[in-house]
Amino acid sequence: MTALSLRELRVNRARAEYPVREHWMTFTRRLNELPGVDEMSHELAKYAVWSSGAICGAVYLAEAGAAVYRLGASIGSALFAPMIDQATVPSRLRTAQSPVDLPSSFLPSVTVPALPAALAVPIRWHATPIGIMVLGPPRAGADYSVDDEFLAAVADQAAASIMAVRLSETSGQTTAVIHDIKNSISTLSLLARNAPGNLSDPEFQRDAIATLSHTVERMRRLLVKLSSPDADTPASRTEPIDLQALIIEATTPLAGNHKVRLVRRLRPVDAVYGDRDALLRVVENLTTNAAEAIDHEGTVTVSLAQEHGQAIISVADTGCGISQDYRERHLFSPFSSTKKGGWGIGLYHTKQVVESQYGEILVDSAVGHGTTFTVKLPLRAETSSLESVR
Repeated sequence: MTALSLRELRVNRARAEYPVREHWMTFTRRLNELPGVDEMSHELAKYAVWSSGAICGAVYLAEAGAAVYRLGASIGSALFAPMIDQATVPSRLRTAQSPVDLPSSFLPSVTVPALPAALAVPIRWHATPIGIMVLGPPRAGADYSVDDEFLAAVADQAAASIMAVRLSETSGQTTAVIHDIKNSISTLSLLARNAPGNLSDPEFQRDAIATLSHTVERMRRLLVKLSSPDADTPASRTEPIDLQALIIEATTPLAGNHKVRLVRRLRPVDAVYGDRDALLRVVENLTTNAAEAIDHEGTVTVSLAQEHGQAIISVADTGCGISQDYRERHLFSPFSSTKKGGWGIGLYHTKQVVESQYGEILVDSAVGHGTTFTVKLPLRAETSSLESVR
């Protein structure tokens, strides 16, 4: 039996009850407000170290598709390992429902140099282990400040919050794919409506055929992605992109729209590297929104230029405009839309795509006078230079 055996841990409840309860309420509220798993891991490690009186702590979470626990966050001076092979984790920790003291033989797998002793708290979701919380020894001359039941409750609360975010992210990805399919259908529908009055125009014929072919192929890839969400991500698709050709393809369905006058001001720019499909959807979303913002007749102007090492794409409309309050509070938020029947996912997903391509998106608008969205993308000579800006 070691000096840190759970059977020897004692709690001074008269001293700890009120501050622990107060901080527990703050912890649970804070955990539910955080946007991602990384932030939750840091909050969990910080709270566990504070509430237990440990000198350090870390949170490891299981990684999908890999038999490892990856370090999510750490607090304290110990150098925690970036990952732990699940095969090396003691069996009693994998099956435990409450904290256990870690054997000295396993500690070198957790920190270098090895801690003199450590406590591990399993993070479980419906009896399935999804991670481990590791706490170093208590500060000199003190026992752990809380008992094993409290630490188990902390881990359970964190597991529920982490899984809620993961399920939300999965749902959001699926919704984004469905939204892209919806936009592709809208593109084909608009093309079909404009075709009868423009089929005699050779340029429209050429662009329409190219748009039709690309849209059908993109829908096929989106359906594959919907069935296999991990098969493709913006970061995994990197190719040189001709932005002039991309903008022409994205705006061809609007070219024959009698309600909206389409103006293209496309200057030559160097190629950007990234996910062409994703950037095409960005321009489609922005131009579709611009056209829908025009109630009767108006103009949508799409511009392309190069400035200070960036490609600048702007989409301006003469529509109804967006209020300052909505821009500041809701514009890029998911499931928030000013359009009747709108999903509120288009601009949210557009911002995610632009930022995943190491760019930024800006908006300028005045109610009753129209809106301009500006997308800035870094120009690069080769794909390998993507790594230099991460």
